[in-house]
Formats: sequence, structure tokens, C-alpha cells
Amino acid sequence: MNEPPSTVPADSEGRLRRLVQAGIRINAEHALDAVLQVVTDSARDVIGAHYAALGILDVTGTELDQFVVSGVSPEQAEQIGRPPTGKGVLGLLIADPRPLRVADVGKHPKSHGVPAHHPKMRSFLGVPIVGRRGPIGNLYLAEKVGAAEFTEEDEAIAVMLAAQAAVAVENATLYEEGERLVHEVKAMQASRDRFFAMINHEMRNALTAVFGWSDLLIRKMGSASPRAAREVYESAERTLDLLNDVLDLSRIEAERLRPSIREVDIRRLVTDALAAVEPSAAAREIELETVNLNSAMSCETDPQRVHQILTNLLSNAVRHSSDAGTVTVRTDISDSRISFAVIDRGSGIPGAELSRIFEAFQRAGTSDERGTGLGLTLSKQLALLLGGDLSVESTVNEGSTFILEIPRWFGKS
Repeated sequence: MNEPPSTVPADSEGRLRRLVQAGIRINAEHALDAVLQVVTDSARDVIGAHYAALGILDVTGTELDQFVVSGVSPEQAEQIGRPPTGKGVLGLLIADPRPLRVADVGKHPKSHGVPAHHPKMRSFLGVPIVGRRGPIGNLYLAEKVGAAEFTEEDEAIAVMLAAQAAVAVENATLYEEGERLVHEVKAMQASRDRFFAMINHEMRNALTAVFGWSDLLIRKMGSASPRAAREVYESAERTLDLLNDVLDLSRIEAERLRPSIREVDIRRLVTDALAAVEPSAAAREIELETVNLNSAMSCETDPQRVHQILTNLLSNAVRHSSDAGTVTVRTDISDSRISFAVIDRGSGIPGAELSRIFEAFQRAGTSDERGTGLGLTLSKQLALLLGGDLSVESTVNEGSTFILEIPRWFGKS
């Protein structure tokens, strides 16, 4: 057994050029099977051997799981039969991963012979392929061309090729793993899309019937309608809103939700959102006020999505305000940006909850307060979709301010 020399003799420039060319071919491949074959073929060509093989270790590191050959025709390989698993001389490199040169492999004490139809082999050279976490396989060469045995220079070149092979094999493995994960993610997305489509069809149909009949009953009986009818109506309405939020979030994540941009009056954006929450505010005698909304000014954005965000923020503000309190919408406009601040004077949000307030299914406040846990998440994503952002400032026992900031002209900073 010989340790690999530190350098290759200077008169081997031609072989070094071929080694460099081999490295280029090896690194040009991404699929693992192709990498293994290119490494094996390149080693046989550069070192000058009649036969070459490359074995990849199994997960236990004790046997060969993959075995690629060069210099043996497909017909010969079929006659030889099952590839070796790493016994005999081949197993020496598994047990002791160091280069091994043998003048006559058949005379080695560990030789177990060869199968029928196997080519006759005398000279042998094997080097381990060592990755970042240890040995991952071995490179084998047999029957030196034009000489009785392999040289130290051959061994040094084989070690260089093995080092290149280690990087290429690990890169190819990572590439294939990445491709597999991408395929799995796409399959999961397709399953998710089918699931949401089912929800959209089946649940919406069922909820629409419940919502419609309870609405009809309330309208018909007016103030004399039973409390159960009103509870059913409100629950159906909240569930439909949650369903819409789930569907919108799924479209954003799938990058299928596109803003519909048009010119709109800024005052109209605010007044429409206030009108949507006015009944629930009036029921608790909560005053809705505006600040800095004195003159009509226009902007280019998606009014439906801005309305969706502001309505959600105002609904939350009303829900978390004390009875007979005040909810304020402050509007600040510049040439390039618009800021809508929705301010309540409620209990506020503890500092520990502020960092996760926009995460799905998180809600601030006490556990008995209602909340879907998706409204703020969706509002944040919609704000980003519009080129803006949604942030929060809060002080416990003083209230909270949610700030929606968007470009005044969509697509321009």
C-alpha cells in the first residue's frame, strides 16, 4: 500500500490537461447517473486503463449500492451478472479508505476470484471517494495500458479525479434532491388547489343556503326575529368571510392573485370602508371619525383590495374598542405615498404578541374574543401585493394603530 505523492511530475503536463478537461466534463453533468459514468470513463481515459469502475456506498457505508463500469460492453456486463457489493479486494477500500495499488490482484490474500465471463485482470488501482462527511464510494481501475502495473503518478491522478468526483457526486445528489422536492412541492400545491376548489364549491353552496334562509327570516320578522336566527346569520357571514380569506391567501401564495389597478378617489376608499363597519359600530355606540380627509384626491391602486384591508382593520378596531368609544382613520397623502392609520383606544396588544400578530391563526387579546386568525395575515399579504406594507404600533391599556401604506401610483415608488 502506498501513500499518494504530493505532486505530479512536471513531464505529465499532457495528462494534467486531460485531467482538467475531465474535470470540466464531470462538472458539466447534473444527473447522478451521468456524473458517475463520466467520472468512470474519464478515469479510464486519463490514467490509461483497460477497465474502470466506480462504486457508491449504501447508507450503512459497509457495502456498494451503485456500481458503474467502463471498458465493459453491455453484453459482457449482462453475462457477468450481478454487480459486486464490495467483498474481497474491493472491500479493503471500504474498511480502510486509502489508495491501494496491486500488481496482481489475483494473488492478493483478500482476493475472492471473479465471476464467470469476467475479463481477466491483473494490475489494480483503487482510491476512495471522500465527501464532506466521509467516504461516499470508491474509484477502481484495472489492467494498466502499456505497463505491468499502475504507477505512483497514476495513483496521484486517480486521487485528484476522486476529489473531483466527490464534489460532483454530492452536487448531483443535492441537485436531484432539489428536483425531487420541487416535484413534491408542486404536487402538494396541486392537491391544495384541488382542496380549495372543493371548499369553494361545496362549502360555499351550503353556507349560501344557510345565509340566505336566515337573512330571509330576519328580514321577514324584523326586530321580533329570534336570537338563534341572528346568531346563525352572523356565523354564516363570518364563515363566508373566512372562506374568502382562505381562498385569497391560497391565490396569493400560488401567485395567481393579480391586482386590478384603476384610478380611484382616496376619500371614497375611506368612506366606503367606514360604511361597511358602521352597523357594528352603531350597535356599540362607537364613533367613527376621520382625520385629514378634507379634499378629494385620486390615486391608482386596486380599490377592492384596499377596501378589504381597511374593512378588516376597522372591524378589528371596533371589536377591540370599549362601548361608546372612538375609532379613527387618519389619512396622510404625499406625491408618492398614501398612509391610512386605523386607531382604536382599546386594551392594546402586549409586546410579546406584536412580533407574530400578522402570522396565520394568531390573534391578539384575550382568549374569549372572536377572530378568525386570518384577517391580519391576508391584509399584510394584500398590502405587499399592492407594493406597500402593513405595520402596527400598540401600547397596553391605551390602544393600537394599524398603518397601511401603499404607493399613490401603483408600480411607482
